[in-house]
Amino acid sequence: MDLAFYCEVLTALTLAVIPLYFLELGRRMRAGKITGRGRYYALAGLLGVVWLVVFYGSFIEPKFLTVKNYGVSLDGGGHGRLRVAVVSDAHLGAYKNRDWLVKVVDRVNALRPDVVILDGDLVTNTAGLSELDPLRELKSAYGSFAALGNYDYHVGAVDVRKQLGSYGVQTLTNRSVPVDVAGRRLRFIGLDDYWFGDPDWNKAMSQVEPDAVKILIVHNPDFAPAAEVRGIDLTVAGHTHGGQIRLPFIGPLDRLPITIGQRFDMGLFDFGPMKLFITPGVGESGPRARLFDPPEISVLTIDF
Repeated sequence: MDLAFYCEVLTALTLAVIPLYFLELGRRMRAGKITGRGRYYALAGLLGVVWLVVFYGSFIEPKFLTVKNYGVSLDGGGHGRLRVAVVSDAHLGAYKNRDWLVKVVDRVNALRPDVVILDGDLVTNTAGLSELDPLRELKSAYGSFAALGNYDYHVGAVDVRKQLGSYGVQTLTNRSVPVDVAGRRLRFIGLDDYWFGDPDWNKAMSQVEPDAVKILIVHNPDFAPAAEVRGIDLTVAGHTHGGQIRLPFIGPLDRLPITIGQRFDMGLFDFGPMKLFITPGVGESGPRARLFDPPEISVLTIDF
């Protein structure tokens, strides 16, 4: 267990105590055991606990970089295995910068993945473009592939794509690339952004062999229904941040910006015969906070 886990457990216990604190405070007030200055100290203590939780979510948890492993078994498995590191939603230029990306790249390289997927929204503003150069140090057996996200379009899709290409990262915009593993053909297929791009399924699938293992790289998981009917085996997406601010047993506090259903927040799902994976990402947008949802490099061990 890493430090982030223990910090989240401590924060969860702290939050769990708050309603009990209110109940006991009310009981004592009704019994006349707390009056005047006692009430002031009791409320001040409660505000102090709330402040600590906000401080933790704003300045501590966002700096924890975690690695989580997922096993993905595709139909017809047994031919081979591929380890894929997924990094999404860095949002450089806002709360995260080059130093954070250096940390992410070093951690990815230490994992020795076969493939690296960069799943969109790498930058938040034009300042973030100058922070991307650590990506040139990414190492993997078969290469690094990227999809563009909605924030990448805000900054400039052409500029982001060009920058990634200069670092050896292939942006899969309505196209696919083959990867041969253990005598089996895999196709990594990419589509343009769901909101602001021009996704073209026909173009993206034009060179895909019928018997290939089909892995779709997109930023927005709302592609999932269309991907399922087109025979995609695994869709890898980001975009949701896992909600970014979550509570135990409740989940995300805010609505996720997707239409396929609020239960598709993060992790691995069965979507009909297809597998859908959504990574919570490594950065923040909107509020400068993560709570019970630390930045994550997701490692998919794919059996096919």
